[in-house]
Amino acid sequence: MAPPATQRILLVEDEPGLREVLTLALEGAGFACEPAPGIAEARRALEETTFDGVLSDLKLKDGSGIELLSWMNEQGLKTPVVIMTAYATTETTVQALNQGAVDFITKPFKHEDLIATLKGLLEAALPEAAPPEDLGELVGVGPMMRRINALIGKVSRADTTVLLTGESGTGKEVVARLIHRYSDRARGPFVAINCGALPEALLESELLGLEKGAFTGAGALKRGLFEEAGGGILFLDEIGEMPLALQVKLLRVLQERRFRRLGATEEKPVDVRIIAATNRDLRARAGTGAFREDLFYRLNILQIELPPLRERPEDLPVLAEHFIRRFCQKLGKAPMQLHPETMTQLLGHRFPGNVRELENLMERCVALNPGGPITRDLLPDGIGHQGGPDGADLPAPLVIPPDGFDLEAWITALKGHFLRRALDEVGGVKTKAGKRLGMSFRAYRYWLAELGGLEALPKAFPRPEDFPAPLVDESGGTEGSKEA
Repeated sequence: MAPPATQRILLVEDEPGLREVLTLALEGAGFACEPAPGIAEARRALEETTFDGVLSDLKLKDGSGIELLSWMNEQGLKTPVVIMTAYATTETTVQALNQGAVDFITKPFKHEDLIATLKGLLEAALPEAAPPEDLGELVGVGPMMRRINALIGKVSRADTTVLLTGESGTGKEVVARLIHRYSDRARGPFVAINCGALPEALLESELLGLEKGAFTGAGALKRGLFEEAGGGILFLDEIGEMPLALQVKLLRVLQERRFRRLGATEEKPVDVRIIAATNRDLRARAGTGAFREDLFYRLNILQIELPPLRERPEDLPVLAEHFIRRFCQKLGKAPMQLHPETMTQLLGHRFPGNVRELENLMERCVALNPGGPITRDLLPDGIGHQGGPDGADLPAPLVIPPDGFDLEAWITALKGHFLRRALDEVGGVKTKAGKRLGMSFRAYRYWLAELGGLEALPKAFPRPEDFPAPLVDESGGTEGSKEA
């Protein structure tokens, strides 16, 4: 169905012939298209008119599509942007996605594929549209999850190996199943195995299969998971736990697209797409010899990193509501909601178990709640008290001491604490620490130096009572002040 004429596309392309062809294609699909030959014209158009989407070439005569994205971010424009280019590299793709592009299309492309992409993105961006009920637990409204959903759509169409990274409980298997659902292999099977749950010999026979008589007790032929997943997707969860000897055989299957059952003398072809997942740093493990470097590069063709729940607090209320609704239906209970105080308590929790922990917590609350709002007393002890790097709980809520406190000194210490805490949580990488705190590497480095360096930063959470209020004279200045 063609989109309504109110859906306006800004087309930024400096090659006149291609600009005319794309304009005709977009208008023929029902879009209202406004062409712009460069960055300057695109900026003027965006300042004067509201668009539903932007389609921009990467390389333009007066700049680049990434520069346009950066300018749109500075202006607070949230219009979905699709970048198209004949010079795609990993670096430019990552740049575009980090700046907020929702997709990255490589030339040459079919017009129908471009139209389908734009329709899908614009339908997903409609504020009235509710998320589909069958999205599994990959629920979220923040920019991180919007970007990941866009990546899933892009990765699904590329029939190659995918590596999913992130902490336990962030939804890696959910993403793997979504990739399967939207890929050309959707009619084929989705087969999953946890590589860390089985001993080496059993894992090898599960993956490769057994010939009859391969060893004592092997009385029948057994198909392995590579065969079971033929025409579909094999999901290798916890790939970082796979023994080194088996990694060699997996690498050969990926390279040669052939495998050999245990006890067999001939190899068999295999048609399967591999999606691997890990909560370990495979690059670091490869550097220490704990994981094969050649296998890491073979797996790391397309990577999606799933953020922990603590880094996307805007998604927590949506996820909680999603799980509550689901468990109310499962347990046959009347609809219920979180009490505002309960939500405040949840927002103060770090959720080391991520989305899986929240899911289990909401099931507990629904099961124990006799009716009405879900109150704080239904939460287990410890929820809502964040642990610092030294293991101590943060005070919740903070209170002003009876004798007052030095607010300015406390804020300085608080800044220092979070500078150090962010650095500890990302393994000492200052660029990542700055990103977690919403600042550039330069800003992070400046603040660190201003506060006396890493050793001067407090490890424990600074408490207001540790910063006594300075004495104040009757005129309102602090003791020793020159003010009258």
